[in-house]
Amino acid sequence: MQRRQCLRWGWGLLGAAASGRIFAQASATPAAEKLIWRERMLLGFGTSLWLKAGHANADQLEAALSAAVAAIRSVERQMSLFDPDSALCRLNAQGFLTQPDAQLLSVLMLSCKVSSQSGGAFDVSMQPLWQVWSQAATEARMPSRREVQRARQQVNWRAVEATPSMLRLNKQGMGLSLNGIAQGYAADCARAALQSQGILHALIDTGETTSLGHAPDDKAWSFDIENAVSTLPDATPSQAPLLVCDGRAMATSSDAHTVFSADHLHHHILNPDTGYSPTHWSSVTVIAPSCVLADALTKVFFMLPPSQVLSAARRWQVDVVLQNKAGQWFASQRANNRA
Repeated sequence: MQRRQCLRWGWGLLGAAASGRIFAQASATPAAEKLIWRERMLLGFGTSLWLKAGHANADQLEAALSAAVAAIRSVERQMSLFDPDSALCRLNAQGFLTQPDAQLLSVLMLSCKVSSQSGGAFDVSMQPLWQVWSQAATEARMPSRREVQRARQQVNWRAVEATPSMLRLNKQGMGLSLNGIAQGYAADCARAALQSQGILHALIDTGETTSLGHAPDDKAWSFDIENAVSTLPDATPSQAPLLVCDGRAMATSSDAHTVFSADHLHHHILNPDTGYSPTHWSSVTVIAPSCVLADALTKVFFMLPPSQVLSAARRWQVDVVLQNKAGQWFASQRANNRA
């Protein structure tokens, strides 16, 4: 399974620095004591997840990784569309859910806040639109405009009622998907679980990325952003940037893999206003204080034209790195300052 982000450390940083593509200089951090490093790989949210952490005590390290996996599984039980018994699937099937779990309620309330502040550019009620496009793809066709417009009538984040006692979908035919925010939330939960077990150095990849401390070579964690247009014949992509973690979290959305047309003009990221994919970007990476916020905002920035990106990055107080359909990369001012 392909990953949107290629995580790497060590000598790769030296090559990146020589090429001038590194966003932040990674300085070595002397280790107070020799760390043992362990990894966990697992499947979740329909994709592959990966944890790597270091600690001087092997037993404590294994316990911490197990706690991080348990934290991810807890989120998955609440928010996965791949588990028919999840709380989210039950909410979609019934149209309501009593006494919701605090995690699910928290993510839905954050989703509503991002929806409100973005003018609906992020909308967790997009599931009917996704189903129309997905069903058409299984039939090797494009959905009709009538199908798309009918599904759009079922999309409205304002019709999601979320209180500590009740979740309710107040529109006929509604369905929620948290695929655009739950993996970021799971990364934050896994990070918190590792910290609670005394872990100071770790990398968490749940499809979105967050980290603690430094990598095994005592340098900062770093990763490449996947070139989303490398397979398209008319694109002339420039070299993808290498990002260095600075204590914040990172999330990427792209049109590279889940596509509904060979030219990638139609893909899984859909504009709630039109029912079709936005046309400006092939890849959006957001660097934010939390992974859950970064995850949600990748969809918001996907909807924006180039002229609005910098002001939106300042308004949300995040950094953003984008690749357009021609393969060229752009970054917010703070990201450029780290180049």
